Amino acid sequence: MDDSKEKEFELIEDILNGQQDGYRILVDRYASMVFSIVGKFVSRKADREELAQQIFVKAYERLDSFKRQSKFSSWLYTLARNHCLDYAKNIRRSNKEFSEMESHELESQMKVEDLPNDDIEKQEQRAILERALSAITPIYAEAFLMKYRDNMTYKAMAKRLDATEGALKVRVHRARKELQDHVNQYN
Repeated sequence: MDDSKEKEFELIEDILNGQQDGYRILVDRYASMVFSIVGKFVSRKADREELAQQIFVKAYERLDSFKRQSKFSSWLYTLARNHCLDYAKNIRRSNKEFSEMESHELESQMKVEDLPNDDIEKQEQRAILERALSAITPIYAEAFLMKYRDNMTYKAMAKRLDATEGALKVRVHRARKELQDHVNQYN
């Protein structure tokens, strides 16, 4: 085991033994990773900060469940991702806006040359896509956005999401199908 991983395990052990101020080191070390994950689900700064804080509180409360079978960063990534997916499900259930992320990120990342030249029609098309993305199954939306917005390979997605490439291809396929069904409602 490398020295940095061992030191991190020792830090976690110290935190579990009552040295709570050591948790600040973990928060500082992994804040950018958590904010990156959260940023895929919400765009408002206040929402990102609140969601990130919830994740760090949850991680602290569950620190004793970290089994040291993987890196702490992998454990925290999974916890953060699952928390965000739960958040997205709850937003959908309460019929609130899923996020504002799609409007600025999809606009800049996804191909828009197939959209009409008229700005109003482009805005309407983006709004439809955003509503459709917020309505489909969150794990499908996540895979779809990673593939088409972030231009990730299935291999990279599999590593990040701890899933097989085949499972991710199915998720992207199902996302396209669900998106098509939702978009067709507006045509």
